[in-house]
Amino acid sequence: MCRTVALELIKQPGGSVWVAEAPNWVDGGTPFLIGIMPDAIRNVAKRGFRNALGQLYGVLGPGLIMTRHVFQGLKRDMLVRNDSQADVKKLALTWDAARDGVYVGDAHTGALQYHGARPERVFGVYVSANEMLGDFPSVYGWAEHWTWIAADPTKVGAPIDYTTRYGEHLWTSPR
Repeated sequence: MCRTVALELIKQPGGSVWVAEAPNWVDGGTPFLIGIMPDAIRNVAKRGFRNALGQLYGVLGPGLIMTRHVFQGLKRDMLVRNDSQADVKKLALTWDAARDGVYVGDAHTGALQYHGARPERVFGVYVSANEMLGDFPSVYGWAEHWTWIAADPTKVGAPIDYTTRYGEHLWTSPR
């Protein structure tokens, strides 16, 4: 199933932010909102990353709620704002997306173009914790990077080598 609503712009005390729903893997309650700052989207567009822009609107936005697996901890060193443990805190949300998207045209006449999902791939979104809860209280975390990843041949919706790629497997969708 492909939803048509990609991202929603919400107002928060810290300003407006684009959000997409993700399953609540903690207690199964209200879906989490994963945020993307408008400046981040503008930067992707300015750099001409048409695949990333198309995937944001065509795969991540409508598909994040279909997350199949949540992993915590990237098994590679990472330093973020003097935090040498940043890699341990990152989340990876993955699912077997039905389609891929690319942005075609220019800023004024552009459109989203869909293609079949990449074969033997899952879609992954890397998420960091929201450390600005006072400014963005509705946002659970921030989408930082999204991409297609080779699929594990035995675990639907999981990336290849997920046991060595990530620190902990937090959740699998009951669907």
